[in-house]
Amino acid sequence: MKILFLSPTVPFPLTDGGRIRVFNLLKQIAAKSDVTLLALETQPTDAEGVAELQQLGIQVHLVPNAPTLPRVSFGTLVNAFFKRQPITVARYDLSTYRQKFRELVATENFDLVHYEMFHTAQFRTETELPSVLSQQNVDSAIWRRLCGETANPFYKFAYWTQQLAFQRYERVLSPKFDAVTCTSDIDAAVFQRHCAADTIEIIPNGVDVTHYQPDFTSEAPAHLIYIGSMDWYPNEDAVAFFADEVLPSIQDKVPDVQFSIVGGNPSARVQRLAEREGVVVTGRVPEIKPYFAEATVFVVPLRIGSGTRLKILEALAMGKAIVSTSVGAEGLDLKDGEEIFIADAPTPFAGAVTRLLTDASLRRRVGENGRTRVEQDYDWRSIGEKLHNLYTKISRRSN
Repeated sequence: MKILFLSPTVPFPLTDGGRIRVFNLLKQIAAKSDVTLLALETQPTDAEGVAELQQLGIQVHLVPNAPTLPRVSFGTLVNAFFKRQPITVARYDLSTYRQKFRELVATENFDLVHYEMFHTAQFRTETELPSVLSQQNVDSAIWRRLCGETANPFYKFAYWTQQLAFQRYERVLSPKFDAVTCTSDIDAAVFQRHCAADTIEIIPNGVDVTHYQPDFTSEAPAHLIYIGSMDWYPNEDAVAFFADEVLPSIQDKVPDVQFSIVGGNPSARVQRLAEREGVVVTGRVPEIKPYFAEATVFVVPLRIGSGTRLKILEALAMGKAIVSTSVGAEGLDLKDGEEIFIADAPTPFAGAVTRLLTDASLRRRVGENGRTRVEQDYDWRSIGEKLHNLYTKISRRSN
């Protein structure tokens, strides 16, 4: 098949969950199909990313950056308001991207177009080719949780308007696609309210089990790790919550514990956490695998989010014991107390972490169970095969 894959960004380097997911899906489908990627230039490293994708046999068209990115300009806000668009979608409503898309579908014989998230779904009207909308999470759920977390009236109103805008897109735009993919059955249930039942497909997040393998040679004696992009508010909230409300109780029992916050672009709030005893803020690192290896326990204290967490799957593949909130582990079919520990309130969260820090046999057993689970259910190779089969089904149905 000849696939046109629309992405808002170049999915390399693998600096966040979205890029990791898109890169691995592209890698898998490019092994069986002729893939063309249309992406927007947003980072100085995009040329490196294009070269990496071309090595996989993917043809890449890069639309030059526009002045509205990465900033949200006043004009963007006005357009979003009058078009009833989510702001994050309005930022990508670019004539240069739209024009290049038109050129590609006019000059190439594509069998199917893959639209990555609502950022690119807005261009669906440009062609009648068979279509797949890929949703990494439910954006309206994220904004709803943000709205519930803030007490500031201005922010609460702003978050509420974004929640409504995304709910409108879920209701009006999603049914226009031949298939909508979600990462979990929880997310799929949202889109099933608006789309035909046979158009919803679960394409879960995964992990490269050949790259992420257990390695305990560099494991530290009392080292807690959290990994994520630190300019994303849910991650900022997670590490602040952990440092403020959970870590002190752990330090009472394990005084030499260290908490490392690993991820690029730490906000001022996150940077200030490094002033605390036992807290390290690394900023962006070239490779996250060594940090997984160092971790005694991997913590996921997320309170805001949707979709499923790639960081959990990577930690599981590394054989690490994990303590997560319910939101952090949402959508993953993992057994509490056997493959992961789930705790939402500060006291039980701290208790689970302390127990794992001080019980090596329990820690290793939980880690081994987690590794077994990702090998069975979350290998990118089988997930890519599932997406390829969906493409094939839609393409045949349209012929």
